[in-house]
Amino acid sequence: MKHRLFNALITGIIIIFACSIQSFMAEKSNIVTPNLLMMVTSIFGYMRGRNYGMLTGFVCGLFVDVMFGDVIGLCALIYMIAGYFAGLFRRMFYSDKVFMPMSIVFICDFIYNILFYIIRFVLRNKLDFLYYLRKVIVPEMVITAFVALILYKAFYVLNEKYLNEKQESLISFD
Repeated sequence: MKHRLFNALITGIIIIFACSIQSFMAEKSNIVTPNLLMMVTSIFGYMRGRNYGMLTGFVCGLFVDVMFGDVIGLCALIYMIAGYFAGLFRRMFYSDKVFMPMSIVFICDFIYNILFYIIRFVLRNKLDFLYYLRKVIVPEMVITAFVALILYKAFYVLNEKYLNEKQESLISFD
């Protein structure tokens, strides 16, 4: 029980820190910024599994909805889908390989942006997809993947030292 509370506390601190940095950068800059909360969701989903990824995605999505959105639950749903998708690759988790988590962050950010475009723009008959792809989706995916490349090792060390439980006494359904 203590270990789960500690995991939730550490994950919550990381989410709040990422949300603070992301909101500060979005407020201060006119260029596309990295989607740090998607990076956190994707990396935790990849390292910890589908359920952890979905829960992290739900919390991160709620933060995005409260801070930036006008509809509560839209981003939470999209982030949950991305966390679940990232968690599907948990079996391929290797510590020394950086390509896989960076690719997953890249794909999850693409999924997020495509679903966001469909729900927010296509349903309102704003159909200039190529402009949105060139000006928002591709730059955000590249920047987010680059930041994930830089920060992945820190997430990996945090996962191994503090968030892992002793595996011999646990039964996992993930």
